[in-house]
Amino acid sequence: MTETTAKKTAAKRPARAADPLASVVAEVHGAAKVIADLPSHLVGGVHPKRGTDAYRRRGEEWAIINADRGEVGVLGVDGLAIEVAFAAFGGRTPEEIRKGLVRLASLAVAAIGQIDRGSK
Repeated sequence: MTETTAKKTAAKRPARAADPLASVVAEVHGAAKVIADLPSHLVGGVHPKRGTDAYRRRGEEWAIINADRGEVGVLGVDGLAIEVAFAAFGGRTPEEIRKGLVRLASLAVAAIGQIDRGSK
């Protein structure tokens, strides 16, 4: 008597859910490719140090405005974007500015995703 063992098939994994922000990131990536060369300075002007300080102060002002808006339930993406943009260019080093710009870009991508979800 010969016995055969039943072949076991591997359990199929459930399909990965599509990342809803992937299409937004792809769209942003495509748009970034067609932007002309950017200026060489991250912060322009005759006195960029003063500009950086001014941006930092404006970012702090918008943080207070947004805190007040949040307390009364009227916080919006617009205020957050302005705060983050000022804070980004208020960075003291290119690394700080880069980190702020990544945060600004992530906020923009999330806001676009929110718009797309609301329009469906």
